[in-house]
Amino acid sequence: MNQSRLETSQLSKAKDQLELRNTGLAEICPELQRLLADVFAIYIKAKNFHWHMSGPHFRDYHLLLDEHADQLFASVRSAPLCF
Repeated sequence: MNQSRLETSQLSKAKDQLELRNTGLAEICPELQRLLADVFAIYIKAKNFHWHMSGPHFRDYHLLLDEHADQLFASVRSAPLCF
């Protein structure tokens, strides 16, 4: 009897935590999607600059922008999904 009460209590607690998590996700997802869109736009711009570099420091800037774009893409790729 005592075991059953403990399991019911744990199940209820887990259900409450899941509900809170889902509510929290619903609240932050729109902002997270905007932020991810901004980061992805910066990634596209960095890649665009990367391919259109010219001048005496071409190689240095080309590599710098390529590394920067790769880091931006990795941050977007590892972000949690919100649907």
